[in-house]
Amino acid sequence: MNTKIDKALEVVKFIENAGGTAHIVGGAVRDSLLNIPVGDVDIASSLTPQEIIDLFPKVIPVGIEHGTVIVRYSSESYEVTTYRTEEGYEDFRHPDQVEFVRTIEEDLARRDFTINAMAMDQKKGIIDPYGGQVDLKKGLIRAVGKAEERFREDPLRIMRALRFASQLGFTLDSSTFKAAGEQACLLEKISVERLAVEFEKLCMGRNSQENLGTIQTLKVHHYLPIFNHYPSLIEIMPMGKLSGFSEIISFYLEKGPFSLAITDWTKDWKLSNRVRRNASILSTALQSYKEDPLPVVLYSLPECLLQSFINVLQAAGQTVDASAIYKAYQTLPIHSRKELSIQAKDLIHMFPERKKGPWIGEYLSDIERAVVSAVIPNENKAIKEWIKKWNPPETD
Repeated sequence: MNTKIDKALEVVKFIENAGGTAHIVGGAVRDSLLNIPVGDVDIASSLTPQEIIDLFPKVIPVGIEHGTVIVRYSSESYEVTTYRTEEGYEDFRHPDQVEFVRTIEEDLARRDFTINAMAMDQKKGIIDPYGGQVDLKKGLIRAVGKAEERFREDPLRIMRALRFASQLGFTLDSSTFKAAGEQACLLEKISVERLAVEFEKLCMGRNSQENLGTIQTLKVHHYLPIFNHYPSLIEIMPMGKLSGFSEIISFYLEKGPFSLAITDWTKDWKLSNRVRRNASILSTALQSYKEDPLPVVLYSLPECLLQSFINVLQAAGQTVDASAIYKAYQTLPIHSRKELSIQAKDLIHMFPERKKGPWIGEYLSDIERAVVSAVIPNENKAIKEWIKKWNPPETD
């Protein structure tokens, strides 16, 4: 039983009991038929946004002008959109004209790919006017109607086609493939932020390597930040999935021949400071991995980036025992400087004749490395003896 689908069908039933019609649509139907985890569940209905607002006690009016509201029901959120058709896409994203219609079949005609143009009724029957179920079985990404029209309406659909192919292990059908290549230049009309979302998801897919190759074949990379200036970069193929731009950046910095900085990536792709910071940590750890003992490398990583570190190593073609890395991290003597048995105040007390200065931080760094490397135990007395015997401070 799919709990998300079943709970959404309660909303569908509620709408139908009020005299309307409603269907689960889009990715939830696709994923349910593929027996893979269902994410957000969207609902299409014959009722107008105002009628939905009047019907349910908790409704968020997020996009009434386009027929969309969010219904809160049984602690879940459902995007409910009135059946509609769309015309004209002057900005290559939003329709110039939206017209509400009364049937699900008319609504499905505006959707991008056949596998996303299916609907599920209250009894879990499937409405499938464009052969989406057949394409699911064949493993095909095929545009609804004429592919060139779908891509001209919103060129991001080119990236979405490749992303779905990567995630599902599908291929583009011949007409969709041909249209994607012919209209790739329209991606210039798309915001960097929207491109980033799709490229990131593509790199996370199980068939990411194959579809990065398709990006190259279709010359889509000529319209992607960084790759447009360094086209041959797309030829460097990760040997595994990369989950997020921090990993993507770290991989290409590790394998690429170009003198690119992390800030080049984050600026051109308009990425967050968090992505920049994590990419910097990962890149530093990857360099350290070539020279330092594994405990020292792992100590430099926050636990939340351990899997990212493993992902990038595997993508770079290295054989990695993930369980061994996690075990090595868990068994580190310390995981942060504050866990040291000696702190700055202890060093000042040991060497009262020295002025406070950078030497304190330098000594603490040396102590951290020695403790993590098991040169000395994390014991106050042992650390003090080590300092006096092997690292006497220089006089000012």
